[in-house]
Amino acid sequence: MLDLETLGLDPGCVILSLGAVAFDEEGVKETFSRSISLKSCDEAGLEIDAGTLEWWLGQDENVQEQLTGGDELTEVLHEFSEFYSGAEEIWGNSPSFDCEILSAAYDAANAPVPWEFYHERCFRTLKAMPGAVDLEREGDHHDALDDAVHQARRASATLARWSE
Repeated sequence: MLDLETLGLDPGCVILSLGAVAFDEEGVKETFSRSISLKSCDEAGLEIDAGTLEWWLGQDENVQEQLTGGDELTEVLHEFSEFYSGAEEIWGNSPSFDCEILSAAYDAANAPVPWEFYHERCFRTLKAMPGAVDLEREGDHHDALDDAVHQARRASATLARWSE
């Protein structure tokens, strides 16, 4: 399960943080969480959307902390590729958002995308299906890892219910 926090809504925007969780029907496994420096995103040619930046500046201080610090984009992408290695699927709360934006960052960094388009799965569709499990939210909204963990827990519980 992949979740991004970004400074835009379209491919080619700055990525503030990347959270990911390995999971299956038995539950959440390993996690991956990294913040990405704005400077390294800018150097790669990724862009900031002014409206999205204004939205971030209106959030709580603990959420705004994502706007500073972080590691080099190329380093984070390389480490995520290693984390993803061997996975059979990549889930997003719409692959047309998370996967496309992350794929554009890989392109900007001249790095290979570690998944194929046919590995993409949609959590938004899964959670809208009849019989999907709804769980109480834990963690902060708009924290990439907390969002990915919550989505993975719900997906895991739903898939386990359907496999019974």
